[in-house]
Amino acid sequence: MRELRARISSILRRTRAPSRLEPQPDKNRRVRMGLAWLDLDSHRLHCDDGSELKLTTMEFDLLNAFASHPNRVLTRDQLLDLAHNRQWEPFDRSIDIRITRIRRKIEPDPAKPQVIKTVRGSGYIFVTEQ
Repeated sequence: MRELRARISSILRRTRAPSRLEPQPDKNRRVRMGLAWLDLDSHRLHCDDGSELKLTTMEFDLLNAFASHPNRVLTRDQLLDLAHNRQWEPFDRSIDIRITRIRRKIEPDPAKPQVIKTVRGSGYIFVTEQ
C-alpha cells in the first residue's frame, strides 16, 4: 500500500503545474554561486582564482537544478525529481547531506548560508546576488 501511495504521489507531482518549475533559459553558461562559478557546459565548479573544486555528479545535478530555478523555493521532493528523477522517502536525508557539502564549497560562511538557504518546512532556495 505504501509503495502504491508513493507511485501515485510521484505521478501527481510530475503532472502538477509544470510551468512554475520550467527552467529559465540560460543566458550565460556560467552561474555565480557564492564564492565559485558553476560551468554548466563542463560540469565543473571553479573558484575566482581558476582552481577547480571537485563535485560529485549529484552535487552538480543539485547545483544545476538551483541554477535553473533561481530565487524559487524547491522542496526536497522537487530537488530529487530535478536532480535524479528519484522518489523521496520520508526519512531520506541525502539531499540535506549534499546541500551541507555544497555549502562548504560555495558559502563564505557555511554555518550561516546566504547562497543556498533553508526555508523551514519547505525546502531550499538558491538566492542570486541582486
